[in-house]
Amino acid sequence: MINDNSANPGSSPGPAPASFLPYRSNGLAIAEGVLLLGGLAALHYFDLLPFSTWPVHPCLFVVMLLSAQYGVQGGVLAALGAIAISHLDGWPVRPMDMTYAEYFQAAWAEPLAWVMAALMVGLVTSHRNRLLQEQAVRLHKAALAESLIAEQYQVLAQRTHDLERSLAGRAVTPEAGPEKEAPQDSKSPRRRQSARTRKPESAGPWTVDSP
Repeated sequence: MINDNSANPGSSPGPAPASFLPYRSNGLAIAEGVLLLGGLAALHYFDLLPFSTWPVHPCLFVVMLLSAQYGVQGGVLAALGAIAISHLDGWPVRPMDMTYAEYFQAAWAEPLAWVMAALMVGLVTSHRNRLLQEQAVRLHKAALAESLIAEQYQVLAQRTHDLERSLAGRAVTPEAGPEKEAPQDSKSPRRRQSARTRKPESAGPWTVDSP
């Protein structure tokens, strides 16, 4: 007989590792950003591929790539790293004939563009990842409910089988005792009545008639 409280730990799915995935994504984003940005910095430092030869700053591609893979957090981290790498040669000095508005535009135009790209692409990726995570949670709950229903079905099937066996055993048991005693009980009054009626006949000639 199967116990109702018994559960098979192997059949039921384990808890969804929802708290482990964000830390893993952040770690991968940092590692990939360090590799990509470090490679670009090495190419620029050794004059193999300087940033000035690119029509667009190469850090923009790194920021968009990490934003598309890891969302807002990965894109913002990549943008901060790109800002740090772009100023390896030092912070630009404002000339005397340049206004502060022009200096701000020249110094922060590309970094702000990287941050805006990281936010725009990262928001779309984060929204998609959130939808996928919610769908994964729903699928996990559905799988857990399915496993519980399967376990309860096994319990009910075993109970039904045991009940059928018990009913079949009762049907096969003989019940001939009362049927055999019934003819004896029905014949005993007749025998007694016939014995009473035959008693004066068996008295013989010595029977004295009462006056």
